[in-house]
Amino acid sequence: MDDNQTKLIFATSAVLHLMQPLCRIVLSYALVALLWVLLSAVAAEQLWHSPVSQLWANRVADVVLIVATAGFFYRQGLQCFDHLLLQQAELQNSAESQARALAGSQLGFWDWNLVTHEVQRNAIWAEILGYSFDEIRFNTQQWTDFVHPEDRERAWASIYAVLEGRAAEHEMTYRMKTKQGHYKWIRDRARVVQRDAAGKPLRMSGTHSDVDHLKKTEEALQDSERRFRGIFENAGVGIAEVALDGSFLLINDKFCRITGYSREELLTLKKNFQAITFPEDLPTDLHNVNCLLKGLNRGFEFEKRYLRKDGSIAWVHISVALLTDADGQPLRFISAVQDITALAMAQKELERQARMDYLTGLANRRYFMELARHELVRVQRYASPLAVIMVDIDFFKQVNDLYGHSAGDQVLQKTAQIMREVLREADIIGRIGGEEFAILLPETDKRRATEVAHRLQSTIANNRILLDSGVNLSVTVSIGFAMLSEQDRDIEPVLNKADTGLYHAKSKGRNTVVYADDALS
Repeated sequence: MDDNQTKLIFATSAVLHLMQPLCRIVLSYALVALLWVLLSAVAAEQLWHSPVSQLWANRVADVVLIVATAGFFYRQGLQCFDHLLLQQAELQNSAESQARALAGSQLGFWDWNLVTHEVQRNAIWAEILGYSFDEIRFNTQQWTDFVHPEDRERAWASIYAVLEGRAAEHEMTYRMKTKQGHYKWIRDRARVVQRDAAGKPLRMSGTHSDVDHLKKTEEALQDSERRFRGIFENAGVGIAEVALDGSFLLINDKFCRITGYSREELLTLKKNFQAITFPEDLPTDLHNVNCLLKGLNRGFEFEKRYLRKDGSIAWVHISVALLTDADGQPLRFISAVQDITALAMAQKELERQARMDYLTGLANRRYFMELARHELVRVQRYASPLAVIMVDIDFFKQVNDLYGHSAGDQVLQKTAQIMREVLREADIIGRIGGEEFAILLPETDKRRATEVAHRLQSTIANNRILLDSGVNLSVTVSIGFAMLSEQDRDIEPVLNKADTGLYHAKSKGRNTVVYADDALS
């Protein structure tokens, strides 16, 4: 408000405050004067019988009334004047406090006289839009001219709701045009401050606050949230926000596809990462999490397995980071999960192929020797017996020459199948040469090894092999075996002894079993 407005308010207020005591003074004076006139006349008639005396008595009473009245009005005038000064000082203080509050809060003030349609605004209202106070005060533009065309209808609807009594307060954020021509976000709040006896609004007042920076920050935050959502939902990896207790807070569709669970199942059924982690991988996972919570590292990544909803296993490469608050206290985990099931299966297949004989499915020579050395360590620790058997298919070259290599492959496969059927699951079988096989029999003494060797030799000899060509073929094998002795520190000497037994079996006409020690003696 400017000085002229303030002076007008002070003058109006002064008149209003003066009228009330003046009315009281006039009424009091009229009553006292009437009583004085009546009483003085009656007293004069009673005390003085002479007309002249009565006349003088009345004159004296009039003088007394005039003097008393003058003194009374003088005193009442001084009191009214002091009261008026006090009221003006209070009103000025109130106006100055209001102006300071508006200035301190950077609020633009507007006051709309609904009778005269005049609108008064303060300097801050003008400054918010880039104008000086004089430019706004003498500007013929209406409020609606400043409001963005897309916001006008909503703004007027909110204001009319208050004017018509359907709402107590108008509060809305909309755009207003600045002096520079661009639009700024404004928060407008207003109420009807005066109505007539019939409830018709006479005056409406409100404030404008500049929320442009706040609104743009909010829009930037919403845009960031939209971009994050787009990345989160369309990422090529599974993403999960996990609480400190392991329960899932937020997951994307890719994570659901990896685990086989729906979003609702993982979030509402209180599933946690512990429940869907393969049991053998859980201790490592929990150890990594504890190290993260203790601040020993900033994140971790490793390969683990998930138990999918259908019971199958999903191999994943998981990267985990810990989110903290401003004080460094843990809040939650963020996990990025890449499905490597196909890669893991391919790697396992490569490892299997590197260890297994592709034709028979038995361990190849390298893997058999690796298993044999592990088994040797075990039996030496517990002083257990161990037998080694060497098997060679008799006249195998003739099978290849007569029926072809495909027939030879079928003979090898059938022989391997018979070995698996005759031997125990704990026994170790390997194909270590073209038609040569090696077998380890843990926890097996010489008597038991002899029985196994003969049963294996007779079972193979009594089986017929139907070739793809329709030929019904039978083969025999020569077998040599040896027992692990206390002097043997490696598996190679035992294999050599069994191979010596095999050599003697062949030299004796094949299709027989020879114990190595017998051959050497």
